[in-house]
Amino acid sequence: MKNFFKIVLILMSFALHAEAEVSLTKSLEDDAAKIAQYQAKCEANETLVVDKAYGVGCFTNYNHYLPTKNIIKNSQSIRIANYNLLHPGTSKALFKDYGMVAKIINQYDIVSALELLAVVGRDEQNNRAVLEFIIDAPNVQAKLKAERLKLKDASKIQEIEFKIAKHYNDTRAAYDLYRAPGYLKILKELKKLDPSWALLLSPRGDSALVGSVEELTGYFYRGSTATPTLNPHCKEYAEEGAGTPYACFINLTQSFMGRDLVQHFARRPFMASFKVNSTKITLVTSHVVFTYSGDEDATKDLLKKTFSVESLDELGPGINLSNFARFAEVKNTLEFMERYKRKYKDPKIMFLSDMNLVSKNVFWPEVLKAFSGSELLITEASTLSPTRYLSTGKETGGIVNDYDHFVLDKKTFPGCDNGEVYNYFQKGIIKEIEQKYVIRQEIVGLKNKSFNFGPEAPIESEILEGDVPPVDDPATVKLEYPLTPKGQSKMDKFVMNFDKYLNSLQTIKNNQIVTDSFQITERLDGLRRRVFLRQLTNPFYHRFMQEVLSDHFPVALTCKF
Repeated sequence: MKNFFKIVLILMSFALHAEAEVSLTKSLEDDAAKIAQYQAKCEANETLVVDKAYGVGCFTNYNHYLPTKNIIKNSQSIRIANYNLLHPGTSKALFKDYGMVAKIINQYDIVSALELLAVVGRDEQNNRAVLEFIIDAPNVQAKLKAERLKLKDASKIQEIEFKIAKHYNDTRAAYDLYRAPGYLKILKELKKLDPSWALLLSPRGDSALVGSVEELTGYFYRGSTATPTLNPHCKEYAEEGAGTPYACFINLTQSFMGRDLVQHFARRPFMASFKVNSTKITLVTSHVVFTYSGDEDATKDLLKKTFSVESLDELGPGINLSNFARFAEVKNTLEFMERYKRKYKDPKIMFLSDMNLVSKNVFWPEVLKAFSGSELLITEASTLSPTRYLSTGKETGGIVNDYDHFVLDKKTFPGCDNGEVYNYFQKGIIKEIEQKYVIRQEIVGLKNKSFNFGPEAPIESEILEGDVPPVDDPATVKLEYPLTPKGQSKMDKFVMNFDKYLNSLQTIKNNQIVTDSFQITERLDGLRRRVFLRQLTNPFYHRFMQEVLSDHFPVALTCKF
């Protein structure tokens, strides 16, 4: 049996203690507590998920899931991508096709991955139960054996010996019940394609408010073509336990930026340096805020510290109440990059991000001034539209906004092209997606059997975040496309396999291993509705792509070094 009872006990108790103390997001105290929690989760992943399959480093600056095998090769060019992966491991991504996501990522060499999460909801509840069971196992065994010594009746002795043996076997089996976060599911699939794939992950989840979803940021990288290398900024501000200074959150405090900007970022940018052939490059990535949550005083402080104005009216066209905080995060990130390249004489730095800003906005030139020589790349739409038609009757093509961009100085990256969007609908992956998931056929004159989504059954038991897919609105939608017998068969096969998977899940309850029957019916209904039946409606015509992949397309540069 794996010998780590003591370390799991320490990590679990510390994580629970730290969770209770967190009060102000991104304060020094909060960072220390949160990083301790995430280090505990990293240590648990190392022991219970990875289990020596490859190296893992859990540090205060980052967590590192290393290559399984790594033979470094020189490459004439590499592809650098940004990919918002839409919360792998939660209800938003309950039906994510990790193998297909990995195939897409495997086209690139370094991928900044956004919207990653630790386990949540039922999976988190299960993991806590598993750890508590393992931690308490020696005590339970001791009590059972002590009880055995007091017995003289043969039948009772046989009964207690059965309990001892079962508990011992359950304890051994419990190690395999710990559930992996979505980002490690992606990494597992990537390693099947190339064992040199690895992941540098931010040291804690970040959010705008306490209680909000805490998003992690990471860099999936192909170790055979890109290797982490020393970053001078991470080295300068590293504290005990930071690890080799490859990656870190950028320093947004007074000490580096001349004013404190930490609380004005919903999710702080995460930076890492890599060596490609003999060239060092530095990447900065973030998921820029969408809706600003600050009050009037915070708004004034942000405007003053970022734009040196008192009100939005002073900034001119293009910037407004909806997007000013987005532009502020981008501008302050670019200012950081300008300070970085000047201080460390390290000009090969770029920003790649889901910026939630369209490229045609007239305010961009003002923002780009913060980073000398910078250009905004990617003007094609990079987000997915669920609907088939606009209100005008024109087809959406499944695309809506160009939110994902690169910002870099092309003079320092002369070998990089202008980038492209990996549009699922226009790439080779579409054939595999259609073959695997599409059930509709646009056949004139073929009618559906009578079908109605009907009112959703009420869910009686408590729903934890990340468990059951939310019901789409409206609950009842006309089916515009026929559900053919072939489509019905495809859907039924998927549902049957998912049913088998759900019924194979086990958890800990009442100090023993049991089948985890939590919300199976609701999850199966979610699969039918969100991946399959919604395809047959115009409002949700393309929505299944979001369910199995993401609501964003990857954007990428090809660079020669």
